[in-house]
Amino acid sequence: MRARCLALAAAIAVVPTWAAAEDSGATAGSLDFGGAHRTYLIHVPPKVASSVPLVLSFHGHFGTGAGLEKLTHLDALSDEFGFIAVYPDGIAGSWNDGRPQDIGADDVGFVRALIADLSRRYSIDRKRIYATGFSNGASFAHYLGCNLGDEIAAIAPVSGYLPRAVVDTCHPARPISVLQIGGTSDPVEPFGGGEVKIGVIDRGSVLSAQESVDFWKTNAKCTDAPAIVALVPAPPLDGTSIITTTYGGCTGGTSVRLDMVFGGGHTWPGGPQYLPATLIGPASAQLDASRAIVTFFLAHPMQ
Repeated sequence: MRARCLALAAAIAVVPTWAAAEDSGATAGSLDFGGAHRTYLIHVPPKVASSVPLVLSFHGHFGTGAGLEKLTHLDALSDEFGFIAVYPDGIAGSWNDGRPQDIGADDVGFVRALIADLSRRYSIDRKRIYATGFSNGASFAHYLGCNLGDEIAAIAPVSGYLPRAVVDTCHPARPISVLQIGGTSDPVEPFGGGEVKIGVIDRGSVLSAQESVDFWKTNAKCTDAPAIVALVPAPPLDGTSIITTTYGGCTGGTSVRLDMVFGGGHTWPGGPQYLPATLIGPASAQLDASRAIVTFFLAHPMQ
């Protein structure tokens, strides 16, 4: 077991960061904040409306914005749906999501400053600003929901959950919509909650997927009985399956949903198998997480 953990840590540490492809349509941007030179990639669709949605996408631990751009294919959806996609870079490949291990960088302040800067340069629809993320970036999306609810209409964390350390101090400015996606066979971020460890690296404790959803359901005061749908498996069959649970009747037209990927690993459903399944579990082809997220976001503007 120890050998497998060390192999996982070594593998994740050398995950390809996929420098942005020249034909990706994304360009480099930067912002000086808090004494640091912060960088990001931005993809602007060919046709920009007079009021354009903004989707912020946050990479996982050891990752980069360019890596998440490759993992998610959000650029193509940006062109299809007409939103601006932004992929910020964390300091030293990490985001401060409120866990004691991450205290330091004011990443919430950076995101607020980034939104303000982008709003000066583009006609951003301030009622349609959204945050998604993978792994550490997913927990950071939760943390943004706690601390930036006045700016962000909805969050969609993938393979990452609400850090237990921030639960007692998480007081969102307003109810927000949440789409949580997670795999039941994730060896890094436990679907059932608990300690997150990458080899010998202690990443603290997180709530389970259901507890994370229950937190946001309570915050939004959802009253309807959950609507549960099992998606019909489609080729290519890969041993994974999807059940979506949606909670409605929430305050201000918000909604809370859990997409449970049975047999899915520490991956982005619909994305590439970026490391062997023996290390991170399988990447499900039964759900296009990026399309599900964009569709959910655009259906839930800030009220």
